[in-house]
Amino acid sequence: MLAAVWILIGAILGYVLGAIPVGYVVCRLYGVDIRTIGSGRTGTTNAWRAAGLKAALPTLLGDALKGAAAIWLLQALLLRWTTDFNNHLQVLVLAITGGMAVIGHNWSLFLGFKGGAGGITAAVTCLALHPGAGIIVCVIGVAMMYWSRIAAIGTFSVGISSLAAFLALAVMNIEPWTYLAFSLLAATGIALSLRPNRAKLKTGDERVVTLW
Repeated sequence: MLAAVWILIGAILGYVLGAIPVGYVVCRLYGVDIRTIGSGRTGTTNAWRAAGLKAALPTLLGDALKGAAAIWLLQALLLRWTTDFNNHLQVLVLAITGGMAVIGHNWSLFLGFKGGAGGITAAVTCLALHPGAGIIVCVIGVAMMYWSRIAAIGTFSVGISSLAAFLALAVMNIEPWTYLAFSLLAATGIALSLRPNRAKLKTGDERVVTLW
């Protein structure tokens, strides 16, 4: 029963922090409604399109930190209030918290359940959850974005690589299977959010990011 309560607390905390619409708020400060620009999403790439680098950088930072903050906050709460959770159970609670941060980012209750695609939030949340896997995910995501110059491909690669990394760690008995709760939530959230982009990628109509 106690475990179920902590899972619920973690899910709500992750979702609410993830749902903070950083890109929307930042672009509003510059007089732009990001939802009316480009893809209509609230992430860094669209913030760049909507209001330039001055909006993209704080959006990047905010979206990166909100999922990680949920992990760190719940870790502190678990340390303070629980003493009898085994490692697998703690990992499950934290993994669900992180995964729900990605869901909150993509479907924010503050914006009528619309939001971003979840790539940056997922990558840095993974880094906070498991630094080893997170480094791999971040490197792959950045490399794929740089190589393709398409934000959707970088984001897709974050979801796929997080799932592959935690699956490999579990199969090799290095880490608990409960880590997969994060990657399943994150990868599913990313895949569902980027459904329109998959069609554009097939037809060659997906936007290219021209940052360099």
